[in-house]
Amino acid sequence: MKDVVFMTALPTERCDPDFHIERYTEWSIKSWEYWCNKNNAHLFVFTNSNIDTDEMMPTWQRWLCYNILDEQDWIEEYNRVLLVDADTMVRWDCPNIFDAAGGNYAGVKDDLGLQWTYHSIKGYQKWFPKIKLDWERYINNGVVVLPESRDEAKEFCKRIEDFYDTNKEDLRWMEKNDYRGTDQTPVNFIAEDMFGNNKKFLSKKFNMNHLHKGDILYNFMYIDMGYIWHFNGLPTVDRNDIMKNCWDKVKDRYGW
Repeated sequence: MKDVVFMTALPTERCDPDFHIERYTEWSIKSWEYWCNKNNAHLFVFTNSNIDTDEMMPTWQRWLCYNILDEQDWIEEYNRVLLVDADTMVRWDCPNIFDAAGGNYAGVKDDLGLQWTYHSIKGYQKWFPKIKLDWERYINNGVVVLPESRDEAKEFCKRIEDFYDTNKEDLRWMEKNDYRGTDQTPVNFIAEDMFGNNKKFLSKKFNMNHLHKGDILYNFMYIDMGYIWHFNGLPTVDRNDIMKNCWDKVKDRYGW
């Protein structure tokens, strides 16, 4: 039975009219296809939805992953699920991240933009008055391994879906008028409540995000330093060229 890498690549212009996700997804897909072939996994690229992305942002829709996967005729059975953003690329020799998670809900701490993280936690706290979320336990949603227990994973995703459905008008207002992110912080609250100390914090190498902040982007240092390169926090008009330059530099490692 294979694992699944679920990549969300839905186009949306709500936050940025120059999003152009279909361009840079090419480089992401090529790297993940290679990794999946090596690690007995399916790659599912989520590019079409019957839900308007202005009604429900792609970042929220990714948590419908089990409903979406169960509708696919070509995926009869599958085991563990990894959610990845379309602005990630995986190194050819990246270890098996499913094994690294050890069956737990797992991800990499997001601690490179603490002002934004703290601001976001404070903004969403009103919906979670009984849950304390410390910024040191805050996970970046760009690379997340869901629990190996299918029942537990589906329950978690259902809690996220229900939270969105109950509060979507207020959430959409906040996203447009008082931007503190979309799903990432609420999901962190729900994960903290549901998994607590069973959350697994992975090595930063499994989600090298905000590469420019570490001054390792334009000199390509990140290629040797990390297993999964996350090109977030960059102007979207530049992202395709940056990811293409990365691919051109390493494509021979993937047999291209």
